[in-house]
Amino acid sequence: MPYVWGEPLQRNQTKRDMKKLILSGVALAMAGSMMAQSNQLSFGLDLGLPLGDFGEVASLIVGPSVGFELPVGDNLGITAQLGYQIVSLKDDNPFIKSWTMLPIQAGLKYYFMDQQEGFYGHGQFGVHTTTVKTEEINIGGLVFPSTSNSNTNLSWGIGAGYQLEKLDIGLRYNSIMPDSDAPDGASSSSYIGLRIAYILSL
Repeated sequence: MPYVWGEPLQRNQTKRDMKKLILSGVALAMAGSMMAQSNQLSFGLDLGLPLGDFGEVASLIVGPSVGFELPVGDNLGITAQLGYQIVSLKDDNPFIKSWTMLPIQAGLKYYFMDQQEGFYGHGQFGVHTTTVKTEEINIGGLVFPSTSNSNTNLSWGIGAGYQLEKLDIGLRYNSIMPDSDAPDGASSSSYIGLRIAYILSL
């Protein structure tokens, strides 16, 4: 084969062009994947149905919540949620002025179909801060002043849901652990929660 001057240089240039083309394709594919999996901020309404001993005194839980999701991998997301919940009592209680809960939980969300789309399972762990305020009570001239007591307890939740492009509907079981100084055998407070949220992609 006759030698052509400059041929090695042309071959090297061709190899460099091929490498650039391949790297550009990989970069575009990664960029497309990143765009398909975006960080998400959600604003929702939470409804809860108290169960067990909790359900003996409370009838409904309602309040707003905000959530954040960071996608990782193909079907997984790391979540964080903060809510403000108002607890309604079953019977008119003259002693309790208000009962609220502040749940703060983080967790993992697994999508069974596509990332950030379709059916998913969701596990969460965190705390619930409960605040109960009582009215001033006067019994036969003996006055009991109003009080405000707050407790922070570990909590966990597990559930499932369905996510659309701008809407997330989730159902979960939440359990709030009893106080550390509670008597032996004290049960946890639990409720079934429904969250309907509007999603913003960041």
